Amino acid sequence: MEEKRLLNLKYLLRQILIDLVSIPFVFCFFFIFLPIARIGGFCRRKKGVKFRILWAPTPILTISTNSKAERLLGYESQTLVYHTYYLTDNFDYNLERFFRIPFFRLFVSWFVFLWAVVKYDVFHFSFDRGLLPIKAPRGINRLELPLLKMGGKKVIVSAYGGDVRYESRCRSQGKYNCCTDCDQKFTACICSEELAMSNIHFINRYADITLSMGDMKEYTPGSRNDMFYWAIDLKGIEYVGAKGENVSPIKIIHAPNHRQFKGTKYLVEAVDRLKRQGYEIELQLIEKIANREALQLYREADIIAEQFLIGWHGYLAVEGMALGKPVVCFIRKPKEDYPFGRDCPIVRADPDGLEETLLWLIQNPEIRAELGKKGRAYVEEVFSLESVGKRLDQLYQSIGRQN
Repeated sequence: MEEKRLLNLKYLLRQILIDLVSIPFVFCFFFIFLPIARIGGFCRRKKGVKFRILWAPTPILTISTNSKAERLLGYESQTLVYHTYYLTDNFDYNLERFFRIPFFRLFVSWFVFLWAVVKYDVFHFSFDRGLLPIKAPRGINRLELPLLKMGGKKVIVSAYGGDVRYESRCRSQGKYNCCTDCDQKFTACICSEELAMSNIHFINRYADITLSMGDMKEYTPGSRNDMFYWAIDLKGIEYVGAKGENVSPIKIIHAPNHRQFKGTKYLVEAVDRLKRQGYEIELQLIEKIANREALQLYREADIIAEQFLIGWHGYLAVEGMALGKPVVCFIRKPKEDYPFGRDCPIVRADPDGLEETLLWLIQNPEIRAELGKKGRAYVEEVFSLESVGKRLDQLYQSIGRQN
């Protein structure tokens, strides 16, 4: 109880500090930056100039590829982050060095916001934050979206997973879910239904559109779920394919960023049981290395093991299929969640059926090779820069007509 009171006091003091810092910047917004933003946006629309787009600030790998897809279509599109993970630092604006001093970052956030209001027309955020400092865990600052709308900006909010998942809904989906083995509340997910729904209802009030896919749509009422916005640059990922003959040992690659959410222990146990039966298997867990290095390791895989709890695939599956590798993953609702009625070559397996599924793939190398070919074709159709860019372009045209 004492710990909870201290936590509440900490959040209260943080809110007071953020409010005090915000006051002069809000005045600057209304009397200087708001008129400039409105006039600039009006002039660009009159000239028929394409939207200027900013993806920010959560450092998700795919915001860079999505931005690249848009630039191929003539949009001025950039990415901006306040910090990076080990996966990549490939962003147009990386302000990490300015955010190492907690108090200083409050001012930097406001300077970035005011600059971006003048420069960009469309803001792509995740559900867990925008450009301004947040007051509560994993939520967008309540000033930000109303100010952007006053400035005539378009706001698109898309889910990546942990920004929308909360425990009660997660556990209701069945025996295996993202919370099954979790012992780290409020670290990788929002967890609290009250916080999550308050944030989502606020976002739905001001955002032009919200986007979800796969299991994430279970947590985002009112979202559009047909965008499949994980673009991949296939020019940088050549097709390798899977060997169509028996190999020994067979190499299974699994790349969990959080083992407890990806069902890693079930994979390890299944492989151990198969080894005891005499099958030669090399299981390689790839963790905490840059994405470009990981991709080189994925090339050596005979099977890509994605995840076995969440109920939807992640970006590893997209990369694995792009390389032409068979992918094993727990997909909870394939008929509802796969895009455009398209058959997806991912091999479905939850923890109960994982050992049997792996054995089937091990014993059938020709099936692994065929799945690899189908996987590459699937990614070209659904997740290539061209296909994702086309869908985003249509989205911008639709919200542009709302003026």
